[in-house]
Amino acid sequence: MKTLEEHSIESRLVWKPMHMQPVFEKCSFYTVDEKRPFSEIAFETGLCLPSGSSLTEEKQSAIIDN
Repeated sequence: MKTLEEHSIESRLVWKPMHMQPVFEKCSFYTVDEKRPFSEIAFETGLCLPSGSSLTEEKQSAIIDN
């Protein structure tokens, strides 16, 4: 994120999984791996990059290159 920010490219962390949010922490949920749900891994390592139909090829290349 820091490198992207240095190049004026906005990014953000992925959304926190619902089962990790206080309001839902006591609710059951389904996962393949009880020890380490994929949603937790994605939350810790994932990054949302700019996207949209107005993103030019030039801007796409800048995001990819950085």
